[in-house]
Amino acid sequence: MDKARKRFRIIIILLILLLGVLLWRITKLMFFHKAILSAVPSQVNLSERGFILDRNGEKLALSLETLSVYARPSEIENKKETATELARVLGTRYDRVLRMINTNKPFVWIERQVDIALIPSFDELDLKGIYTEKEFRRYYPFGNLASHVIGFAGIDQEGLEGIEYQFDEVLLPRKREERPEAHGGEETTRGYSVVLTIDRYVQEIVEEELAASYAQTGAQLITALVMRPDTGEILALSNKPDYDLNRFGNYPDDLIRNKAITDSFEPGSTFKIFISSILFDSGLIDEDDTFECSGEIDVGKVTIHDTGEHGIVNPRQILERSCNVGMVLSVDRIGKSDLFEKLRAFGFGTPTGINLPGEARGILRNPGEWSMLSKYVIAIGQEVSSTPLQIITAAGAIANDGVLMQPRIVKSIERPDGTLIKEYGPLQIRRVLSSETANRMLDILTGVLSDRGTGYNARIEGYSMAGKTGTAQIADREKGGYLEGQFYASFIGFLPVPEPKIVVLVTLDRPTGESYGGQTAAPVFKHIVERIAPYLNIYPSSTKVYILNDADK
Repeated sequence: MDKARKRFRIIIILLILLLGVLLWRITKLMFFHKAILSAVPSQVNLSERGFILDRNGEKLALSLETLSVYARPSEIENKKETATELARVLGTRYDRVLRMINTNKPFVWIERQVDIALIPSFDELDLKGIYTEKEFRRYYPFGNLASHVIGFAGIDQEGLEGIEYQFDEVLLPRKREERPEAHGGEETTRGYSVVLTIDRYVQEIVEEELAASYAQTGAQLITALVMRPDTGEILALSNKPDYDLNRFGNYPDDLIRNKAITDSFEPGSTFKIFISSILFDSGLIDEDDTFECSGEIDVGKVTIHDTGEHGIVNPRQILERSCNVGMVLSVDRIGKSDLFEKLRAFGFGTPTGINLPGEARGILRNPGEWSMLSKYVIAIGQEVSSTPLQIITAAGAIANDGVLMQPRIVKSIERPDGTLIKEYGPLQIRRVLSSETANRMLDILTGVLSDRGTGYNARIEGYSMAGKTGTAQIADREKGGYLEGQFYASFIGFLPVPEPKIVVLVTLDRPTGESYGGQTAAPVFKHIVERIAPYLNIYPSSTKVYILNDADK
């Protein structure tokens, strides 16, 4: 009997709960169904997002007023006639419209965000049950320009990628109840504007040069960044291929991803500048030191190869010729824990904190996970991965007297009337090198662009510049090891030297034909710098840096 009573009580409790749920749903329908039927869509989408501007106030993203058409099917008396007229005015198919309005739904959209010029046509139709509503549609006047930075907002004005996503709440206007100026359901307040550090002119030049190289080299991806090292400001960031912001729905997700910050790669020889900087700064090498490069060196059971026999080389020549053996012999002088900590100080293995979504950390494993080989291959840019943004940020520290700056893509936030709300000023992260070491490295890296260096294709007559080439094997993520005959080419450059005003990074993923950074990335750097330097008030110096001294002849 006790078991039967318990079962009966449980059944009674379940019935009471079920009855409560049914009563709640009936009450909801009775009291709120009328509100659902009479809902006005303007309360959802009458929102004008703020502008996205370049550093000089050029509008890169804005909102246009459009017309949206919706129906309340229960109010339509003659659906076939209504569908005919709607299809004629909207320039769409009759059967599509008829299917949409031939429903029991209380509300359906017929067409969203069409040309505002159609309003007079709808006023003349006067179709019962058909209504129009003004909405705002996001518009990008320069199409593909800076697409991976700006991102896009969807049809409901919600930021989905890039700055549009990262600063969605800033760009959206205040809620209707917070707007004392909103009367009659149709007045809006534009959201705040986001001012970028991007310079439209510099960005255009970078994109033009990347597009030309993309077509010429057959690379799968080309990326470039231009940074002011003293402030961390990004003047240009581009990936090719890119996409048209006004037609973002036509592109796959992989093309939309901002690979300059989301994808990391083994940097190869560009990484040597950070290893050498650390060794110089720690007092472990000096310019008078010499190392013998026979073209290959054994580390345990692994043989590390070079591009050729470089003979007796000093640290300056190691970088000029991108000598792998010299780097392996040099890095033998530092402990792995010290090397790890100093690379981490440069920002490797950690996000930079840039105001863009999806930033990758890169890979810099804890020394406890290193093999006997790890320290030596890290010295030549393997077993470590970084994003292009991390590389240029770390290089910026060498250009900035040894001080690492946080990279910035946003300059300020402004009200609709242009008054300032928030300014994103330069942010020093930490000192990673002494001033002496930073200046020494810039001087050494000028030799990379000389006739004896790997980066001679990057030099521009009359300009004092420094840089480093990189050619890295690409890891085979499925089978392990490296992909045969496939390389990641790069060039990082500083202009002018001393006291660089800009740092420029160019990377190419699997170029066809020539694969070395000096042959593929360096010329792109040159073409970019030739065009942007005068605009940025960087002019040829009176002293050239490519003259060989007697000892080098």
